[in-house]
Amino acid sequence: MIAAIIKEFHLLSRDLHGIAVLFLMPMIFMLIMSVALSQSDDVNQNSKIALVGDASNPINLLLIDELKNQNNLHVDSIELIDQDAAKVQLIQNHYDILVINPNTTITDLTHDEPLQLVSLAGTDALRLLNLEAILQKIYLQYRLPYLLTQQNSVPEHQYNTTQNMILEQQLANFLTTNIIVEEFLNTNGLVVVKPSSVQQSVPAWLIFGMFFIMIPLSNVMTCEKQTNTIIRLKLAKASATRLLFAKLIPYFIINQLQFLGMILLGIYVLPLVGIAGFVLQGPYWFYMMLSIAISLSALGYALLVSVLAKSAEHAVVLGGGGNILMAALGGIMVPSYMMPETMQTISLISPMSWALTGFHNLLLNQYNFTQILPQWLSLICFACIFLSLASAIYYRQLNKRYI
Repeated sequence: MIAAIIKEFHLLSRDLHGIAVLFLMPMIFMLIMSVALSQSDDVNQNSKIALVGDASNPINLLLIDELKNQNNLHVDSIELIDQDAAKVQLIQNHYDILVINPNTTITDLTHDEPLQLVSLAGTDALRLLNLEAILQKIYLQYRLPYLLTQQNSVPEHQYNTTQNMILEQQLANFLTTNIIVEEFLNTNGLVVVKPSSVQQSVPAWLIFGMFFIMIPLSNVMTCEKQTNTIIRLKLAKASATRLLFAKLIPYFIINQLQFLGMILLGIYVLPLVGIAGFVLQGPYWFYMMLSIAISLSALGYALLVSVLAKSAEHAVVLGGGGNILMAALGGIMVPSYMMPETMQTISLISPMSWALTGFHNLLLNQYNFTQILPQWLSLICFACIFLSLASAIYYRQLNKRYI
């Protein structure tokens, strides 16, 4: 028994890389997730809000005062006649959300228009829901007393019956209508449909899945090393560049099928189980170009891991662990808007973050392809660097080992 235990420890000592990853990866992952979620309870997240309304309406002053008392809410006041200019500032990211009160005075409740909550389509739903709850509470707190104190021109002898019926009817109508309505704009200032949770989650897991192409690719390459298949390929006078291209093309096609499969699943399968379907906004070729860049980045990372790994197990641990860390940093597992500002800056090093930002800008903000070029070019540069490094290492390994 003791000899068997010693033997197992001896075998483990030969795989120090795997042991190190087993200890380091959970620690790093725990650290990243803990920091990323450290401000998840602060849903306001330093939101910049503009309350657009008529200065003569006292409700607006009360709303501003109460909103300023909320933690991490920065509130400015803008006149109602300048609401178009306020929407331009929203599009230019000077504000996160606009709260528009179209009522110029405290009118009868039957003539009250709902408050308007205006934001860009990519604004996170949790932040909007929190602000809507705050506004609804404040608005009811200051609006209902006016109903109870207003005097109607009703004869005094009829006051107890007629007045009460009027007040009850007004109150019922007020509480059954929308006190707050939402409006979503794209970056061109056009009103768009409210984005669903599916629109935000499908791109994240699609990108995460595409980067796991490294598992089959690394398995094939380590298998070639162990079975000496690479010797026969070298004897056939095949160049390293051609060998790598021959490997990458099938996996590139698999990546594109992954992309297409996830999109089709979101469009056609999710509605069958009672979930809102996935909808692509804008020309399809925008998404095709983004899919190509994501796939090349994933293949560049996968190829570098494959040529560096000494075994299939080593590749899976190294590549899989790297994918999980990139996903944690890149906003796949925790949306980047929930992270502290420092963490949001650090997340920009992850290629998954570039891919997700580009996808969301196409899907939610309805950018054109020129507007996502920074993310697209970042993915292409990442792919070129990693593919070049992998090719150089692979070429050196071939010549060192077999020539």
